[in-house]
Amino acid sequence: MILSTLGALLSAPAAVMAQATSEETGTNPLVSLLPFILIGAVFYFLAIRPQKKRSETLRQFQANLNVGDEIRTAGGIIGVISSLSDREAMVDVGGIKLKFARGAIAAPAGDDSE
Repeated sequence: MILSTLGALLSAPAAVMAQATSEETGTNPLVSLLPFILIGAVFYFLAIRPQKKRSETLRQFQANLNVGDEIRTAGGIIGVISSLSDREAMVDVGGIKLKFARGAIAAPAGDDSE
């Protein structure tokens, strides 16, 4: 009983595929690609595009840093920039100066949008 049911379930998709290929539907092949194109578009607008926008905003923020800005690092340390170079920033954290790569500076100190 179980084996006959299992056999019927396994052979059903093959029968449907054989029937679909034997009949000529006359539809455009691009119509069958439409769901994949729509899924790709939704994925782009919900995942890729917002991430690119966040990356560009962060890059601009890091490029426009100035001495005296209060910042938060990627590790969560909050401090004030005391000196800057092209690749590094010296950050004063409660009287202690720490050197960070500019890429480690994540946001202004008051920004909790992440």
